[in-house]
Amino acid sequence: MIELLKAILEHANALQIEVQHAAHRAVLGGRSMMDVLIADEDSAVRAAARDLAAAIDSHACAACFPV
Repeated sequence: MIELLKAILEHANALQIEVQHAAHRAVLGGRSMMDVLIADEDSAVRAAARDLAAAIDSHACAACFPV
């Protein structure tokens, strides 16, 4: 998901750090929903939410350090 977001933001656009900051804040803002999905009854939903949480938690780039 992080790489997809990055590709969308960079497609045909010069690097815009303020846009990347906003995108990172949006992803982090959805973290509470991800926590809800981690407790879902469906094991596939739980697994996907855990994978996404791990990807977000381990993500680091020049745009997200100030976030």
